[in-house]
Amino acid sequence: MYSRSDIVNILKPWVYAHPSIIAAWEGGSAATDRMDEYSDLDLSIIAIDDQIEVIFSDLESFLKKHFTILRKYRIPEPAWHGVSQCFYQIDQVMPFIYLDIAVIKESHQDKLMEQDRHGIAHVWFEKKPMYNPEPSSPKVIIDRGKKLYQSVTQTDFLIVTEIQKGIARGSFIDVFPTYFSFISRHIAVMMNLKYRPERADFGLRYGRIDYDDHDVILIEQAMKVSSMNELTIYFKKIHERYQVLKEELSNTWE
Repeated sequence: MYSRSDIVNILKPWVYAHPSIIAAWEGGSAATDRMDEYSDLDLSIIAIDDQIEVIFSDLESFLKKHFTILRKYRIPEPAWHGVSQCFYQIDQVMPFIYLDIAVIKESHQDKLMEQDRHGIAHVWFEKKPMYNPEPSSPKVIIDRGKKLYQSVTQTDFLIVTEIQKGIARGSFIDVFPTYFSFISRHIAVMMNLKYRPERADFGLRYGRIDYDDHDVILIEQAMKVSSMNELTIYFKKIHERYQVLKEELSNTWE
């Protein structure tokens, strides 16, 4: 079975030798010091603009020489981040490992490099200078945060009403998805704006590291409800916390 480091050692020489690839670096857990035995390989490849499809085709041909591609998923374009991205599940590797390959045009402005959002990448090589982990500008952080704040505060009455309606009807299976959505979307945005505004759009992932312990415990307990009674109790708690955060953050993000 191949480990993650084995895959890197197999793939790196091919990436370096490809004539249309200008630079490559590992992001994800490798860039944020969170890598463990379960981490996938997040690879960003900077390419000559008109060679994106050539690189994906050549990459798949290369992978098939060493592995079987069990499944793949290419994100439909234009993707939200503006880059070409494909996920590969391959055989002969340790459990939970897959390849997350982003091929980015040299001319594309946002190469997903800001260290406050993406960490410090492990640069494989640069045939010319490309990697620049300069943090997000304050303006970008403020503009993104205000957009998210307005999005959740303008719609909160709808989702709260639906949860209250579900509680009144007494059907746990009907109300739980909406209740969970309130936590994963509305509460998540408020927590992120409070504790890590540069990652306001990152959802709850890694919140256990960035949030205050009391908020981590509240969210974890709220996500463990298994009855209508528990849901009713914890909805009251998380809604109160949401209202406090909404008011506290309004001067900055409204």
